[in-house]
Amino acid sequence: MRFMIHADRQVVVAFEPTAAEFSLLENEMITVEWFAESEDGMVSMEGDNLVVSAPSGGYTRAWRRDGTEIYVGPESGSEAS
Repeated sequence: MRFMIHADRQVVVAFEPTAAEFSLLENEMITVEWFAESEDGMVSMEGDNLVVSAPSGGYTRAWRRDGTEIYVGPESGSEAS
């Protein structure tokens, strides 16, 4: 599954289970993709953090608008597949 996050204010995006954090500025957008057969991933707002939780048995990758990849931890990315 692929989706976009567009911030209307500055927010920290926390990626789980890796606990990696990315500061998303107001009006900034990122693309997030989950790689898994399960569909139980979750996105939730917790205080000033937007938490992106990978699906069970899967991993997450994310990119800035210009296409550069955001590091979301060692359990994510092409080497995790």
